[in-house]
Amino acid sequence: MAKAMATPAEQAWKFAQRAESELHAKLAEKDPLFKDIDYLIAQYRSACENAIFLDFELATTKNIEGRLWDAHGKINNRYRRLLKSFQIREGEGKKKPVEKRKMVKHYLEFIKSSTRHYRGYIQRLSSHFGGIPEVEEIAHRFKLDGLSADDPIQASPHLRRLVLLSCHQVLVHLGDLSRYRETELAATGNRNWGPATGYYDLATAIYPASGASHNQLAVIALSDGSHLRATYHLYRALSVDDAHPAAKGNLEIEFKKILTAWNKGNLKTNGTVQGGSAMTDLVGLFARLHAQCYKGLDFAEHEELENETLSQLALDLKERSVSESTLHKFVIINIAAQHFAGTKFQAFFYFLRLNVKTIFTLLQVLQPELEWLVIDDNSIGDDPQQYNGSEKVTAVTRRILPSLRNYSSWIVANSALLVAQVGDTSLNVQIKELWKIYANSLTLLAATFPAEDLPSVEYLLEEDEDTIGFNPLDVERVKRRYFKEDGRRKPRWHDHGVDRYHPNMETLARIRDLLTDGLELALDETAPIALIDGGTFTYQEEGLPSEMLASPIGRRASSPEIITGDTSDNSADSAGIDIYPPPNDYQTGRSIAASESISFSMSTSMNRMVDSIVGKDGETETPPPPTGECENHWADSPTTPIGGTMTATDLVSIVHNIGSGGRSYNNSQQSSQGTPRPSLPSIWNTAFAQPPSHSPVSPQRPETARQVSLQQANAQASSMSDPSSFFYPGTPTVGNGAAGDGTTYYQGASAFDMEMSSPYSYGYANRTWGSGVLAGTPPNGQGSFG
Repeated sequence: MAKAMATPAEQAWKFAQRAESELHAKLAEKDPLFKDIDYLIAQYRSACENAIFLDFELATTKNIEGRLWDAHGKINNRYRRLLKSFQIREGEGKKKPVEKRKMVKHYLEFIKSSTRHYRGYIQRLSSHFGGIPEVEEIAHRFKLDGLSADDPIQASPHLRRLVLLSCHQVLVHLGDLSRYRETELAATGNRNWGPATGYYDLATAIYPASGASHNQLAVIALSDGSHLRATYHLYRALSVDDAHPAAKGNLEIEFKKILTAWNKGNLKTNGTVQGGSAMTDLVGLFARLHAQCYKGLDFAEHEELENETLSQLALDLKERSVSESTLHKFVIINIAAQHFAGTKFQAFFYFLRLNVKTIFTLLQVLQPELEWLVIDDNSIGDDPQQYNGSEKVTAVTRRILPSLRNYSSWIVANSALLVAQVGDTSLNVQIKELWKIYANSLTLLAATFPAEDLPSVEYLLEEDEDTIGFNPLDVERVKRRYFKEDGRRKPRWHDHGVDRYHPNMETLARIRDLLTDGLELALDETAPIALIDGGTFTYQEEGLPSEMLASPIGRRASSPEIITGDTSDNSADSAGIDIYPPPNDYQTGRSIAASESISFSMSTSMNRMVDSIVGKDGETETPPPPTGECENHWADSPTTPIGGTMTATDLVSIVHNIGSGGRSYNNSQQSSQGTPRPSLPSIWNTAFAQPPSHSPVSPQRPETARQVSLQQANAQASSMSDPSSFFYPGTPTVGNGAAGDGTTYYQGASAFDMEMSSPYSYGYANRTWGSGVLAGTPPNGQGSFG
């Protein structure tokens, strides 16, 4: 039987293999000529590209693109060894400046020719596979010509995904090439990381579920001496679906370096940190706190270090020495650390506690900024048009809001965990204090910024774009941040055709999202947050209103009057009565006017906001669920089977899975029928939503909720703003799972990067890739070169 004739793609691949063999043979020689290497790599590039575009799926199966990058790695290693040999000779006084300049020139030309090849590859992807907007956008940014000799083909969904992943891989290659140039050829103080970080950021935008770009960005951060940025990017590399295999080991190496430097008294955070020595001190404290907590072991100075870090954070926020970017990194590191500490109980509770206390600190800083605005609102009379909402936002508030919005999403995503009281007594007390100040802050926001006047932004804000694919926030309950109601992902603010709002409008949109999160929790019967009269958010503990627990006014009251009427009646006629007299500090005319105006203005605006979200009488149509990749992206993670040693990850899974059966903060003596809650659109749906059968106002809860006046809210907030009123008890002691003792650090660097000056591991040695960017190919194409 005659052998079947090879296809053109198979023939092209055989030719590429011959070119590969010739190149490897030349590289095996002791001193190959530069011109021979340049010729052979150019021939190999051309052969590989020809085979790839003849049959893209076959090329993926054969890992052609990955093998081509391996060849570039071998050449790059040869040049780096030569550079190192010249440095050694110079140290011995044997300088050869002419030979070195000649070698550097060839190395630079190799990097440039490689960069041209890969940029041209992206241009050909764009023109060959028409109709893939993500690739076309990259080509447009590179200002590449869209014309091609190939006839454009319409890619199937499967082929489209392969093309996107290949584009992602090539963008990481381009970033690596730029990074190598700066690392090897530029002076330490004159390195320009701009091109490298730009390529890595584009790669993340193409494939947010990959941690490859963040791992490489951590290498750049370490080169700059920035432990904060390095920690941030390593946690980001771990907190995605396709986590970088070397990131965990790199993070442990980073924490060891931080602790070693601290013990020696020379912990350097980053020479370019804004805010002077105070900011440098804060970053150092923060880095050391995380390095210690990560080990999951008790340490004597834990409480002192934690309190000092948060106190310094609050002070620096008030003095405006903390940039918005730095605060964002703090928050994301905190959230990711708790999420990643899934096998270490002690570390998990350390980071849960740190998250709770950090949110509390941010709200402590925010509340005074809002309290005076409420009073000032009443000083301008009855004309609210004298200045718009954005003019009320102070510089401190504007700086805090993006990070507070991330934490607001974290609260919604973790509300079941927070109410489950899984920690010890001290942690549970801290969580209760958080709920109280959170409810008061929502009340002040709603009083200051009428909900009906707050805009909605239909594109991803900067903190949204940065957290796409970030697993801790990649949950159903907060997907409205990233998706439209029809299931399509929101565009980025810089996408073609998107008109970005003024920053002031974006600030107001963030406030609207904070109130929306509060409303989400108020509609969740398992959350201890209630919305009274359409405008006042209150915290409820089982059977007790929050004022009885936290308000100094409440403690001075002698004979409070509770809501009158039958406690089983949930009708709208039940009314809350303000039971506490205002303190002497608030007996001015302005404060009285402010308190009298809140109930009406907030009730009207919040009711309209509820109507706009759930529809009048709860009559809304549920938009269709996401389809295609979006649906897969947001699919629920499989439940972790319980067996053997229980981990923190198992605990979180259990808490979330039994959420609908958790404790209810409604009055236990209510009628068993109750008042059903309004039905929410799909972006709001939770396991606790009820049929749409009444007004979308939160039902009355006679024994557990009352309306809170502004004076009471302010007094309660004032009591919380005193650090002594917030509990900082001892560290919870929980049995360790796989603790940090004897942790084996990941050292699996590939041959491509094993000689880098950084101790980080970039490579993928000893790992078989069955998924990821391309089958058999690591996300950044840096395989083991044997």
